[in-house]
Amino acid sequence: MTSGLTAALLAAATLAAFASPAPAQGFPDRPVKVIVPTAPGGSIDTTARTIADKMQAKWGRPVVVENRPGAAMRLGAEAVQKSPADGYTLLVAHDGTMAINPLVFADLPYNPQKDFVPLGLVTAIPEALMVNVSVPAKSVIELIALAKKEPGQLTHASGGSATLLALELFKAMAGIDIRSIPYRGGAPAVTATIGGETGTIIADLTTGSPALQSDRIRTLAVTSKERSRKYPNVPTLDEAGVPGYEVNTWIGFFAPAGTPNDVVSAIEAAIKDAVAMPDVRARLETTGANMRTGSAEEMRQVLAVDVAKWAKLVKDKNIKLAP
Repeated sequence: MTSGLTAALLAAATLAAFASPAPAQGFPDRPVKVIVPTAPGGSIDTTARTIADKMQAKWGRPVVVENRPGAAMRLGAEAVQKSPADGYTLLVAHDGTMAINPLVFADLPYNPQKDFVPLGLVTAIPEALMVNVSVPAKSVIELIALAKKEPGQLTHASGGSATLLALELFKAMAGIDIRSIPYRGGAPAVTATIGGETGTIIADLTTGSPALQSDRIRTLAVTSKERSRKYPNVPTLDEAGVPGYEVNTWIGFFAPAGTPNDVVSAIEAAIKDAVAMPDVRARLETTGANMRTGSAEEMRQVLAVDVAKWAKLVKDKNIKLAP
């Protein structure tokens, strides 16, 4: 090989290196931040911290979880949307943040399907309809009868748009009126119901775990189509008096749109690895969650289906929320 040809090849290689994005194996080379748009202690927070621990172990770099609650999870989502699209700031969110907020907030500053790229679907969690023991209802039928007798008198603790729409769907299908009281996240809403500030709550099994274990709470039904494996003695709402009712909370990872494909693939691989680990599955399934694949494609498909599902209810009930 001549010296001239060698020099030309070296020059071409140098230009290619500058023109191409950094290879995925170089990611991450500094700490990664995972933003949770709710208060500590709920299902999103638990899921984020469980997966982040495994990411940190895999990458050998700090993966720091930061809670940014407020404005029905909009603050945390917007913070990630405005972050550089480099994979170093991620969002862990659920159906309320990504599928429901765009339908109920006219001034939402982000579009989940345009401003974010899915990274992986981690869990799907049934919810539970629960009442404080001060509420004189021991079944779903009795709760419906009470709500019809005293319309607007029963209160519901809403931790965000997802729990609010779960309530609205229940109200619409049961033909009742229950007043919603907003809280800054699912965990504070659960605490409020245990303390008797509100009479009822619909919360996913992970966030609602303190209530499900409390002697101040009566669990009337779960919202999945089939009974929960963790709580097999609790009937479904479909069985208990509201035929056809079904709601599940899903939780997944997202990054800002424009994040390089190789970085997205590296993060997705880390999520899949974590989801497949027996200790991760055991920890999250113990809370009542059902594990999913961890894939970006499944997250993309589930998001699209959920947007379509909730759009009809929001339109029929003309549901709009203030920031």
